[in-house]
Amino acid sequence: MKLLKSILLFILLISVQVVVAQNNTISPYSRYGIGMYEQNGFGRGLAMGGTGIALQSGGHVNNINPASYAIIDSSMVLFDIGLHADYEYISTHLENGDKANGNISYFSLAISGTKKWAFSFGIAPYTSVGYTIRTREYVSGGGQIQYTSTVEGLGGLTRVYVGSGVQIGANTAIGMNASLLFGPKTERQTLQITSGDIFDTYIENTDYYLGGKLDFGIQHKIPLSKKNNVTIGAIASTPGILRCDRTEYASVTFPMAGIVDTIYYDDDDADRYTTLPMTCGFGVAYNVTGKLTLSADLNYNPLSKLKVSDKRSKLIDNQTINVGAEFIPKHFGKKYELTFRAGASYETGTYKVDNYRLKAYTGTIGVGFRIRAIRFNTFCSYRHQGTLDNLLVLDQRVRFGVNLTYIDYWFQRRKFY
Repeated sequence: MKLLKSILLFILLISVQVVVAQNNTISPYSRYGIGMYEQNGFGRGLAMGGTGIALQSGGHVNNINPASYAIIDSSMVLFDIGLHADYEYISTHLENGDKANGNISYFSLAISGTKKWAFSFGIAPYTSVGYTIRTREYVSGGGQIQYTSTVEGLGGLTRVYVGSGVQIGANTAIGMNASLLFGPKTERQTLQITSGDIFDTYIENTDYYLGGKLDFGIQHKIPLSKKNNVTIGAIASTPGILRCDRTEYASVTFPMAGIVDTIYYDDDDADRYTTLPMTCGFGVAYNVTGKLTLSADLNYNPLSKLKVSDKRSKLIDNQTINVGAEFIPKHFGKKYELTFRAGASYETGTYKVDNYRLKAYTGTIGVGFRIRAIRFNTFCSYRHQGTLDNLLVLDQRVRFGVNLTYIDYWFQRRKFY
């Protein structure tokens, strides 16, 4: 047992480093705002279409609605870690590109302090930035002299949260997550003269964000019979505040002479702030104990109110609809905790290009099972965003994820006879 706990602690330390450093996309749409938002939620909810506002379970961590922490079994300690492997394919009418990668998705810990109160800690990516845009044009007034422009973006924000949930009645729970958000968004541009090797120019701008926000949640269970119930839930967040520190750098290289000259450097100490808009969501779940769960969420994120220093970022309000289902076969469910899950989500889009709204569609399937003290939840998802029309970009991604939950019991009294 001590060896296993030491291994889990080591995994925690490694996961913190990996989650902070990871880059999960090659989409050019991640150039806007603070990057592409990562899907919230952990193993069970991700396999159910990203639902979670009304989901309750004593053996799963659900960070979408912090009120769900209060349902965790009072003797349990849950160590939760997620891993994923992606294949992303970007296509236009002229060019195609793809990328395969794998990484740690998140880590969380949940502990129940009493029968009516529990808290959770976790770290996960909040946004991702990763793109490369390459163009070739003629120098204005330079005749046949051409230059190649390569713009590369990388970075993203990481979220570290501490949350708590408490039951305030027989069937009602409330909760709160306090989140720290931090991370860089870097854009590098290289202008390379392709005729004559005259000179090359390199420009790099980095915005490092640091701030936080609060998220609140409530869940209420309505019993219909001894085995059937309906749970309704709601979540809302306060406006988040991010301080932005900017570093700008530019240099020119003369290839023939082998000279690199820094022409501009500024580590700006000016106070810049990004305001994250207030968000909200509503969910409902129908449960047949030990057999079936059906869930649906509606989320609203008014990104048009996101204030960033990047003037090209013109975002629009996004609404997301998520639906999911979980089925436990009677023959296998009790002994092996074998569970089948599926779901889908629809996003009205956070970007609008040439009056075209870039909607997104996602479908998921998953299987969960348990081997002794470890619960495995797997899922596979397909995400489709954008279009090939109007010279735009189609972004398609397949993700395979594995969630491992180690279940321990720390608050039991043993009796010997």
